[in-house]
Amino acid sequence: MAVLERKSIQKKKEIVQELKEKIEKAPIVILLDFKKIDANSVADFRKALKKENAEMKVVKNTLLYRACNGTPLYDKIDIFKEQTAVIFGYGDIVAPAKLLKEFLKGKEEAKIKAGLVEGAFATAKDIEAVASLPSKEQLIAQLLAVMQAPITNFVRVLNALPQKTVMVLNAIKEQKEKQG
Repeated sequence: MAVLERKSIQKKKEIVQELKEKIEKAPIVILLDFKKIDANSVADFRKALKKENAEMKVVKNTLLYRACNGTPLYDKIDIFKEQTAVIFGYGDIVAPAKLLKEFLKGKEEAKIKAGLVEGAFATAKDIEAVASLPSKEQLIAQLLAVMQAPITNFVRVLNALPQKTVMVLNAIKEQKEKQG
């Protein structure tokens, strides 16, 4: 019996250590209360998360609480109640939040508890605000468009000069042809 107990304690320590490493590695961590959500929806959601370099784990609150030691979540003991799933986003912080926002539509029982964004505590409203941001790809495209605008305008101005010169020369040619 003592051997089984030691194995169980060791297994729990390993889970806590694994969770702690994931929390430290992930730029976004979201705690989710996911009551009354069917298994098929959760499976589809996990697949969508995987495509966005994110994952979801269902863990015991006591183990998650221990793994959060040293983070701003540790002080918020009241969020470690009810059924908890943790979403770890390893790439773009917006993508998992957007997927979660979409996933939670029509699921009133499930709700965001809190999370970490770049190591800082985030409320459910903060996570929803992150979900409303443009994705990393959209931001890069917007930045490139802003950076290209001056160059594009400069090229247009340079093209306009020869065009106007040609138009003036054509007008002079047509005027001389009429005169002559």
